[in-house]
Amino acid sequence: MDILIDRNLYVNKIVSIMEPQTSASKLNIKIEVHGKGKAEGEVIRHLAPITLNSLLRKMPLQGRAIKFKNRLIYVVLGIISGKEKARKKFQKGDIGFLSSNGALCFFIEDCEVAMPITYIGKVTSGLDVLIKAGAGDVISIDISS
Repeated sequence: MDILIDRNLYVNKIVSIMEPQTSASKLNIKIEVHGKGKAEGEVIRHLAPITLNSLLRKMPLQGRAIKFKNRLIYVVLGIISGKEKARKKFQKGDIGFLSSNGALCFFIEDCEVAMPITYIGKVTSGLDVLIKAGAGDVISIDISS
């Protein structure tokens, strides 16, 4: 009986040691629309490692919001990076990177776009803040682990 209890304790310790505390692939993104509120989400490094590294090197990011047909909001950041696993269909809350003008895109409606955009993550809370953002609002973006 004592051996079984000790073995279970040992197994539980191994399991707790092996459980990942944080993911190296997922990074937190905080988006602040000045004067209107904050949104949060996560970006996934393995979806676009070169793009994410370019974004991380330029932290903190800030720019003016540009609203496109009430489907997406984008912020031109002037970051140069190519396409990585780009696609044209996006869902509400998705985050993408438009390489043609170095912009970070936040999709506020399900839509299909004409130019392929690199998918990098998802807004998990505060999407309503981005929906309420208007053209010209200042948006600050911070990505951290």
